[in-house]
Amino acid sequence: MPTLHIKVRMGNTEIEIKADGELNKETLMALKNILQPFAGHITTPQNSPSSVGDPARQYGEPMEDRTSIYTKFKETIMSAFRYGQWFTSIDAREAYYDLHGVLLKSSTTITYLRRMEKEGILISKKQGKMVKFRLAQIMEPEPQKQRIVIDPF
Repeated sequence: MPTLHIKVRMGNTEIEIKADGELNKETLMALKNILQPFAGHITTPQNSPSSVGDPARQYGEPMEDRTSIYTKFKETIMSAFRYGQWFTSIDAREAYYDLHGVLLKSSTTITYLRRMEKEGILISKKQGKMVKFRLAQIMEPEPQKQRIVIDPF
């Protein structure tokens, strides 16, 4: 019978796993899920360039459990500018920062905005040297309910 003994220590956290008997696929997948946050710290040092500024990597969050930056950016833009107002790449960058706490590079922001334009989500216009964007399909604001007050006197 195979015996498995794994001991991992990271900072003040220590995990020890002992398994005796048959190790089937289900057991190995459970072990993988338990150890995956620790594996990120083993394979990627915390101060390496690929982990700096990426909170998910710093805390060992598995890559497949995260939403891509572009997806989060697209959702942010569609939410923040849903009523059709024109905005610049700086406005988009600030909206993403306000919502997610991560400041994207200007080139990344512009790339994502142009990608959204190619996908038909945004339209753009150029005013002098400045490029402005807005959603191609504007969400209508919800109509406000009318209140009628009847004064009996």
